[in-house]
Amino acid sequence: MADEIPDLPGYVSTKEAARMLGISERRIRLYIEMKRLPAVRAADVLMIPLENVKSFTRKNAGRPRKNTLAWRISSAENTQFMTSISVQVKSHLSEELMHCIEEIKNSGKHLFPGTVARYIAKSDTIAGQIDIVLIWRSTVMPNEAERERALEAFRQALADVLDWDTARYNIGSILTHT
Repeated sequence: MADEIPDLPGYVSTKEAARMLGISERRIRLYIEMKRLPAVRAADVLMIPLENVKSFTRKNAGRPRKNTLAWRISSAENTQFMTSISVQVKSHLSEELMHCIEEIKNSGKHLFPGTVARYIAKSDTIAGQIDIVLIWRSTVMPNEAERERALEAFRQALADVLDWDTARYNIGSILTHT
């Protein structure tokens, strides 16, 4: 199938555009139908000008919130738990870290079953620090051994860019949330 895609300088296929934008090929085709992305047909393949893909900006999904969400306290049967990890990026490997994060996102791996939220954040306060936050819901949270296996696989995936010897772990119960 890849042999059928024409090589047009300055153009990319819908599949490549989807990969570049981190969205589905179906969504790309929808944007073409909506005239938000221009495309030309070449050998039965839709090709999109590379510059249009590079300059494309997605609109905010959904309607804007009118009210700020109120604080909530989970019931005893549905407690939430948090695992937070603070770890240093190995010297001068911030760009490589972003490549690893992109690869994790695109591969669909390291989803930590039972989580309701997952965050990887760059600290603006401590240079070179990454904060990882996993929020688990007790009703679907795997046992400790399974969680540790998932964390170990995640650590291995980022071992080349994060200095796990510096990692500080914190595990706790969520008292209130939105």
